[in-house]
Amino acid sequence: MCFKNVTGPRLRVLVWVGFVVGCIAKFVTGSLFVYNVYQDDIKQTFNYTQKEMETQPSLLNLGLGVGFLPGMIYDKFGPTVTSLVGLFVSVGSYMLLWSTTRFIDFYKSTGGLFAVYFMICGLGSVFTYMVALNTNVINFPEKHRGKIVGGLNCFFAGSPSIFSVIYYQMIQKSGEHRESFGTFMVFFAILFGIVDIICALFLRVYKKTDEVYTVDPSEFRDPKPKVETPMQNMAENDSQNEKACCAPPSSLSIEPKSLKEILTDLDFYLLVGMFSCASAVGLLYLNNLTVISKSVHLDYHDHDLVLIVPITNAVISVSIGFASDFFQEKIQRLVIIVFTCTVYIGLSLLVMFLGDNYAALCIATFLCGLGTGTIWSLTPTVMSEIFHISNLGRNWGIALLFAALVGLGGQYSFGALYDERKSEHELFCYGLSCVSGGMGVCVGLAVLALIFGIILMLHRRLRISRENS
Repeated sequence: MCFKNVTGPRLRVLVWVGFVVGCIAKFVTGSLFVYNVYQDDIKQTFNYTQKEMETQPSLLNLGLGVGFLPGMIYDKFGPTVTSLVGLFVSVGSYMLLWSTTRFIDFYKSTGGLFAVYFMICGLGSVFTYMVALNTNVINFPEKHRGKIVGGLNCFFAGSPSIFSVIYYQMIQKSGEHRESFGTFMVFFAILFGIVDIICALFLRVYKKTDEVYTVDPSEFRDPKPKVETPMQNMAENDSQNEKACCAPPSSLSIEPKSLKEILTDLDFYLLVGMFSCASAVGLLYLNNLTVISKSVHLDYHDHDLVLIVPITNAVISVSIGFASDFFQEKIQRLVIIVFTCTVYIGLSLLVMFLGDNYAALCIATFLCGLGTGTIWSLTPTVMSEIFHISNLGRNWGIALLFAALVGLGGQYSFGALYDERKSEHELFCYGLSCVSGGMGVCVGLAVLALIFGIILMLHRRLRISRENS
């Protein structure tokens, strides 16, 4: 990584400039989650089945899930190289998606290739995502980590509402289904090109230790060797034992782990399993929100429905970041995440049985934003606390990969169950029964997430008791 020995006020300015750039980068990468606003245009242009349509956001998420590759590149080469690679991949992938509108007859029969373009698009976006997240998590002190991750996720989560308005009010009104989709892809190609260049120019890592230098590092050295008396040793030991006893499970293990150690750590799999199942529910519901509304004849509310998740997500992201830092000693972040899994169970059941009611659909959509904001803001923070901040890019990238694979299975199941209820010669399926099966899949995933979370909490507490005994 690039280390800059900068101190004092100049360091603070550069760190905060990096945070602003990171927020901009996160805002642009949030465009991944506006698939639901243009998926009908794709379906009507290329006449794809719902299973083919579900493959596209699944591979988009899978591209995001290959985040361990950009994470490892970031850990080794730093933010500049990672941003430049992201520039090439993102711009190229969006131009490939634009090119599909020029060869419609060809892509009608090659839906798999169309979906692969979305996967490359997701991969390009995660380069920018990793640069924005990792650089700022490293540059700020640990005590502010929840606020920093929450603030970044606020822009990541809230941007789909802006992009949705742009699409509905500026792009879709000015062209046909094919032209609207193509114009949107060119818009994103330009946007990612600009943002990745800004990241390459302005994002730098300014520290290697766990504390940000605000003064010259030499000033932290004691001028005289410290001589301890036996009484001081006893007092310090008592203080350390008390801290260990009262330490939250998330801060039990703070030593960096190799890839082999990570892949043999039960806690890592439990945390990743909980995040993967919970995030899969949120993404599955978000990606199919307009499919659900169309099935129950509420699609004339799409302009409003698609704004609920990103706005709620943004507000919750920044709020939960501040709250988790402030109440960290009283309420562990892990407990909040586990409780959030019950929110996903509730929204899935609500849509499954009452999804044809507009008020119920609005409440479920709000719960989706609430859960997604919490999960995506707190999980990387908890991961950095349990498995150390070093190699966060690699560890978080692995979590994203597992989440994408679980999401792929969930999305495919939703599409298969939808097509099974649809008439053979119809493009769309109507009735709550068309989506109730897919929401049943969401219930199962949410319950699994809750089980993984409870086991993780119990296992962490058991490890604490063993180490303190």
